[in-house]
Amino acid sequence: MDATCLQMQGGIDAFFKYDGPLGCWWDEGKGTHTVAVWAPTAQTMELLHYTTPHGGEPTIMPMARNALGAGVWSVDLPKGASWWTYYKFRLKVWCPWTLRYEISEVTDPYARGLSANGERVWVVPTDLEHESLVPQGWHEHPIPSFKQWTDISLYELHIRDFSIADESVPSHLRGKYLAFDPERVKQGNGGKESNGLAHLAKLREAGLNHIHLLPLYDFGSVPEREEEQLKVEEDLSQYPPDSDKQQAAVLAVADQDGFNWGYDPVHWGVPDGSYASDPDGAARIRECREMIMSLHKQGWCVVLDVVYNHVYAAGPNDRNSVLDKLVPGYYQRRDEDGTLCQSTCCNNVATEHYMAERLSVEDLVHWAKHYKVDGFRFDIMGHMLLRTLNKMRAALDGLTVKKDGVDGKRIYIYGEAWNFGEVVDNQRGINCSQLNLTDTGLGGFNDRLRDGALGGGPFSPPDLQGFVTGLSLAPNGSTGQGDAAAQAQELLVLSDWVRYALAGNLSRYKMETANGKVLAGGEAQAMGVPLAYGGQPSEHVAFIGCHDNLTMFDFITEKAAPNLSAEFRVRMQIMCLSLITLSQGVPFVHAGDDILRSKSLDRDSYNSEELIQKHVTFANTGPNQVPGVIMMLLSSGDQGTEAYDPQFEHILVVFNASPEPKELQYPTPLKRLSLHPVQQDAALEDDEMWLKGCAAHDEGAQLEVPPRTTAVFVTTR
Repeated sequence: MDATCLQMQGGIDAFFKYDGPLGCWWDEGKGTHTVAVWAPTAQTMELLHYTTPHGGEPTIMPMARNALGAGVWSVDLPKGASWWTYYKFRLKVWCPWTLRYEISEVTDPYARGLSANGERVWVVPTDLEHESLVPQGWHEHPIPSFKQWTDISLYELHIRDFSIADESVPSHLRGKYLAFDPERVKQGNGGKESNGLAHLAKLREAGLNHIHLLPLYDFGSVPEREEEQLKVEEDLSQYPPDSDKQQAAVLAVADQDGFNWGYDPVHWGVPDGSYASDPDGAARIRECREMIMSLHKQGWCVVLDVVYNHVYAAGPNDRNSVLDKLVPGYYQRRDEDGTLCQSTCCNNVATEHYMAERLSVEDLVHWAKHYKVDGFRFDIMGHMLLRTLNKMRAALDGLTVKKDGVDGKRIYIYGEAWNFGEVVDNQRGINCSQLNLTDTGLGGFNDRLRDGALGGGPFSPPDLQGFVTGLSLAPNGSTGQGDAAAQAQELLVLSDWVRYALAGNLSRYKMETANGKVLAGGEAQAMGVPLAYGGQPSEHVAFIGCHDNLTMFDFITEKAAPNLSAEFRVRMQIMCLSLITLSQGVPFVHAGDDILRSKSLDRDSYNSEELIQKHVTFANTGPNQVPGVIMMLLSSGDQGTEAYDPQFEHILVVFNASPEPKELQYPTPLKRLSLHPVQQDAALEDDEMWLKGCAAHDEGAQLEVPPRTTAVFVTTR
């Protein structure tokens, strides 16, 4: 007892596993609703039944223990008075954090409806089938289709950010789910489309097809009633641009304003009320569905950002604590001495425990089935066991259009496969870290592309440079990467990082590396681990910027030479975007990184390793390469084969990250090269005239590429 404390999670799983119904459901035989909650360590449990979302005195209903199963408390709501009412629980339970019995009031982790701020659970149909919850056309609306996961391209977007400052959106819709509905916007905007929706249409036309929405489940860091949200009242434009007054004013209200990323889950299974027109009642459910349906109609698939690795609050007293009030110390992951693990930032969830895993799997299916979601992005996925993600994959694969209204096999799963904390190197079981994802079909963010392109990492000294930001060829004066010779060598190494990413991050892909050796991606090393680790291109999520850390442009600002012009900083950003969109795999673009107007180019994403090894090659490799230049060649297969391109025989992509124009030889055996039609058209526009410097000369087999430019040359059939 002096060294540690008693932990009962394993014993609880051994004696109290339960697979029966939980939450609140209609029992036709009884003619009322039954409510059941799993809390095997509770001494007493009562249901507090309310007729209104706020205020009023509850009817107190004692709950029966073990009537449905070991560790389960249940009660039937009053007949004829159960629909659309509200409830929460009151229980007495031993708490390992306080070392005493605690009496707590708590909501239901299986809630499907809530009152504002998640104060009470709202009794709704578990399948959400009621006219007040279903937008018109919901069951019939078309969902965009695609052939394979490598056809996916992702655009990461925050619901509130999308419209909160867009004056072309009616004021009552700004920051809300319904700002994504063109008809709603036009009704309140004189028949005109909003600027944001017009921009999304351009991105969709350019080839992006999946919108990744930052968390929209019920989270605890934003007051859901607008009247409770604090705002900056003073006019910030009165201060000069270099003043610290603006930041101070924003930070003063940050904890109670209307903005947060949303990685603070309280109830996983209910849309957040701050994005709804009314946080009480049906609006949050119906309007969230209407947003998804509207995006589908605009040609977008919709990805939800899910956070099963932690919850916002724990302990017996915090109003946002749910799981840990019901079974203290069970749902939260604990260290060897019994301390609650918080390596994710908050209160880590032990999804390796049976009932925590069950809750997360069933919640994912709920969103796929009842909200018609097309994909899931997992926050800190590496903190979950591979076993759990495999169960999720199997559960989704079991969903069919005939039975469930959705095809679960088309749903894409990807996430942050970082390896750290108490789960590092499989200490709690085989986790979903990068090296464990090979051939699983689960996508993972590839930090090698980000770090190779920008230099360093998000937690490295900010002035470290990479392939795009000027390492060796346009140094910023930093001494963190050694002398000129060391920087020149590191540039060649980081160029290989980028090449393996462009080839799909495949562990079996072979090429000549900076040291002159031909190595498979799994044989090449990056900081002591394999440089490339994927088994399938769909497992490769190509990204350089996301909502975390600095934006792409801010990274460039920190790393580029101080005297670099704005034009060349813009070109650096466009090159970063081109590395993402021209990589084999699944490209990921953070909203805002596209504002500097990138031109989307055609991209071939092959579907197997074998095809990439055969049809994707690199020129200008090895120790004698031209520094700062990557030349990627995509060659069509024969007619009738899977890799046949009916338009182009060859596509040659040249990434010239150097500050100088380059004259380069055609890779053997290319002939008849010309600039891609998209770039030919772009070169006619005033703001992209620099593309006129791109040229291919068959006589002499020579290419010309301007500085800090991605050029795509093609051999047209």
